[in-house]
Amino acid sequence: MRYHWITDHQTHYPIALMCRVLRVGTSGYYDARCRPPSARTQRREQIHRDVQALYHEHHGIYGSWKIAEVMAHRDELESVCRNTVAKAMRELGLKSKIRRSFVPTTTRVDTDKRPAANLLAQNFDAPAPNRKWVTDITYLATREGW
Repeated sequence: MRYHWITDHQTHYPIALMCRVLRVGTSGYYDARCRPPSARTQRREQIHRDVQALYHEHHGIYGSWKIAEVMAHRDELESVCRNTVAKAMRELGLKSKIRRSFVPTTTRVDTDKRPAANLLAQNFDAPAPNRKWVTDITYLATREGW
């Protein structure tokens, strides 16, 4: 972290001064600049790429639970726990889109309007087909939805 800060600010301050203030050796700084990324850093970057790809593949709907589950079942992806996926999503600024549940609106209060007259008066016997039509607007949850 310190080495990255020194690299970012080397145009404004001398490197030797920043190393002395941050209490790191200049030889360690120059060694770290030439050193390849560690295995942990490479794995973390791969996890970030996989999480971001799955997030966009599923249109931003999947959260950390589902992304971790997909990663566990696909052989080409890194298998990680949900907490690692959640941390990667936080670092990338990704949040799942939460869908609101359907709330039916059946009535709107309007004092000027009166309810329709009850012409049927609970008499559901019709002399012939297509003589009496009724409907029910109450919403009941079914297996297929509303």
